[in-house]
Amino acid sequence: MLNYPILIAHRGGVVDSARSENSSKALEEAIRRGYTHVEIDARATADGNVICFHNDDLREEAGVDGLISEMACDEVTRISLKRSGELIPTFDEYCAACSERIEVMVDLKGCSNALLAPYASEIEASLSRHGLLNKALILINKQPRDNQDVIAHRFSGKARTSWRRSLEEARARAAVDLSFVERHYVFNHAEDFSEADILGYHELGLTVVASINLHHYSESAVPTGTSHIRQLQAWGVNGFQIDSVYDDLFFAAS
Repeated sequence: MLNYPILIAHRGGVVDSARSENSSKALEEAIRRGYTHVEIDARATADGNVICFHNDDLREEAGVDGLISEMACDEVTRISLKRSGELIPTFDEYCAACSERIEVMVDLKGCSNALLAPYASEIEASLSRHGLLNKALILINKQPRDNQDVIAHRFSGKARTSWRRSLEEARARAAVDLSFVERHYVFNHAEDFSEADILGYHELGLTVVASINLHHYSESAVPTGTSHIRQLQAWGVNGFQIDSVYDDLFFAAS
């Protein structure tokens, strides 16, 4: 049983030696364990469709050479994932599997200027079609790239988008924009937060989500991440995006 308000499974679910990133097996295990959300990596193909894959390069997860940004959707979705043996899913297929079962965080990987409209429209249409749009969390990099900030703006008022800037800037925006709080949530890595930051965001009425995953740490990832989680819990953070190596900290025996 989950004992925390928001817990987001990083890179498409519970990823391990048998479950690939953004795979059906990873998603199903995240649902079985009781995560509240799953992070979906939304990447554009050369023909403007959206698939679920973290990197542009296929080598690490699929074991083949090629860039998704240079391939058509039909070509990409015929490729198998190494660990799970499943085909790379489309964004719509992943949303369909989440519908009425788990909420989503959409990691906008961005796209070229030419693909802005089809990329954003397909993501919105899939989220809406499967009843996920209203509660979706839209995520971009701290330093936006590949039009991420432009794409995220298209979801303003439809889903909550990540605020990755300072508390001072959030206060300034909230003072002049009455809808700022309801349109955003705060997201950053654990080391980016202080106790005063979290208190200040909460005073504004903002939900705070911290990212704790193995790629953040060059060494001692599990003990360092665990220490960060304990500290942030004491400071009252609302939720976490995590790799599954940390999820024993969040699930109490039922």
